[in-house]
Amino acid sequence: MVERERAAGIRASDPLTRSSRHRPIIGLMEFERITIDPAKMRGLPCIRGLRIPVATVLGQLAAGRSVDEILSDFPDLEEADIPTALEYAAAAVQERELPLAQPA
Repeated sequence: MVERERAAGIRASDPLTRSSRHRPIIGLMEFERITIDPAKMRGLPCIRGLRIPVATVLGQLAAGRSVDEILSDFPDLEEADIPTALEYAAAAVQERELPLAQPA
């Protein structure tokens, strides 16, 4: 588990260190490859301070693009950025209360 987390750019973090401003911490995981900067991309979570939002990477994967195709389209990305984006999204969804659709 630790090896997979290290490869994805994730590390276990003490909950007392949750004050990181530019690296999001969700639950007990700190995402070293994900940055949030209010001055870039309106504070959207981005990959390593680049102007490539996590949502862009997820959208590419959802559209069926392969890792190689994504890396070709976004040459500043590194292969480890892609699983980190997926891990970040999975953790973010688990931490939030999502509204349920109201029956009509």
